[in-house]
Amino acid sequence: MFTCVYRVLRNKQGDRILITGKESDLELLKDGWSIVFESPYWDVAFAHAMEIAEDEVIEWYYEEQTRRRRKRYFSTYSLF
Repeated sequence: MFTCVYRVLRNKQGDRILITGKESDLELLKDGWSIVFESPYWDVAFAHAMEIAEDEVIEWYYEEQTRRRRKRYFSTYSLF
């Protein structure tokens, strides 16, 4: 079974925060980004990013956010 982990990454300059579930974004660690938080839930990762942000730009992938919402919507409103 595949489990997605959403990570909150912060760049070394401290002016950007990224919320991502993409393994390929771990390449950013080579460029000085660091993992500051991990969660199996996108909402929890987003809440943590909002909590720690001061003047940083917070970035995320729209499709990850909407995919999570679609899953919740269809599991809540399923006809079956």
